[in-house]
Amino acid sequence: MTFPRMALGLGLAAAAFLSSARAEGDPAVSLPTDQETWKKLPEVASGGGGPLPVWAKAVATRLPRTAAAMLELDFAQRTKSPVDPKLRAAMRWVIAHQNHCPYSEAYALADARRAGMDEATVKAVTGDPSGWPAEYRDALEFARLHTVDAPSIPDALFAKLVAKYGEKQAAAMVLLGAYGNFQDRVVLGLNLPGESGAPLEPIAVKFAPGAFQSTPVLPPQAELKPLKDDGATVVDRDPEWSELSYDALQSRLETQRARKPRLPVPTWDEVKKGLPPEFAQRPTRIVWNLVCSGYVPELALPWSRATRTMWAEAKPDRVFEESLFWVQTRAIRCNYCMGHCEMLLEVAGLDKGAIAERTRRLAGDDWSAFPPEEQRAYAYARKLTKAPWTVTPGEYKALEADLGPDAAMATFWWLCRGLYMTRVSDGFALPLERENVFMDFYGPNGPKTK
Repeated sequence: MTFPRMALGLGLAAAAFLSSARAEGDPAVSLPTDQETWKKLPEVASGGGGPLPVWAKAVATRLPRTAAAMLELDFAQRTKSPVDPKLRAAMRWVIAHQNHCPYSEAYALADARRAGMDEATVKAVTGDPSGWPAEYRDALEFARLHTVDAPSIPDALFAKLVAKYGEKQAAAMVLLGAYGNFQDRVVLGLNLPGESGAPLEPIAVKFAPGAFQSTPVLPPQAELKPLKDDGATVVDRDPEWSELSYDALQSRLETQRARKPRLPVPTWDEVKKGLPPEFAQRPTRIVWNLVCSGYVPELALPWSRATRTMWAEAKPDRVFEESLFWVQTRAIRCNYCMGHCEMLLEVAGLDKGAIAERTRRLAGDDWSAFPPEEQRAYAYARKLTKAPWTVTPGEYKALEADLGPDAAMATFWWLCRGLYMTRVSDGFALPLERENVFMDFYGPNGPKTK
């Protein structure tokens, strides 16, 4: 089966936009052809064989199972969202525009026109915010704030979305913002060009059973590298970074524990009714999971499947990856996810003293306690998080030189994933759990690596 491009009338307009979306310079990774990529991907049950988006080809060079899961995730986001397709496309354009990502802007406009958006509305959506269509304005302002400063979203704005669209659609808007910030960083961080011709329609492919990891998996922890007392800082110091002290950050975590969420948190018994068996095997108290899977499982489950597949495929160093995620949460002030980093460091084997020492060092602008390659990765994480459009292919290649090509791609994907996780947490204003809820899921009696 092949996959059609956009209808001719839409395709010519979209192609013009996509031609302007071409990245300057070479991509950070060598891109295989469509045919070469299909051979790398897992066995296909239905569909397959047609043109592929450039981000799938890039990720498949090192993480083919994860790339396949991303295709199913993209299809879900673009075809199964309860949000009106025209409004969804308009919101996706705003997200891409704030991220300075012409590639995703082109795809959003193609989806908008395919859904029937007229050119006057396209012009209004892509123009000055003061001229946004009145019926879209609150949703587009939410998409903008969700991208540029998610912790600042007013509760009143989200309440307007719930009143107008209902809880399920409002929840889907949060997951859309999360997905857009993830996908834009994949494209920008790897300096990926637009495909030739018009943007592709969503890829309707199903992979054979066993392609993905749906049940929870816990990679083994690599031997921990001790913090150094005599190391040297090899990255530029950022005095602003340490203006917010470790103690102040801990105080923010306590405030987050008392936060009232923007939507009621479903119980596990309510959530599991809508889950397939592989996702319902083990109860969870993780608020993030309960809210996402409880309100929009059609979008939440493909994301969980992609992240679990990446963990199973890459088997990363959990202390290193949670340290990277901690840097991201500090960069964009996501208190909920910062608290989860500390919980997951405990799951990885660190005691509370070691967690406090590690995160205290990360909170300062002197990272000399960490190996040089980790310092450079933390600096890269901070930059990709705050300004992905400024990341260069050379910086990704430096990550490859430090970590190796396979670990570099897994680390990069993990960092892009961090922007999904934080956007969900801040979009819903989730309250931080007081107990380590990951011990239920990944503790001594939890799942092991397969």
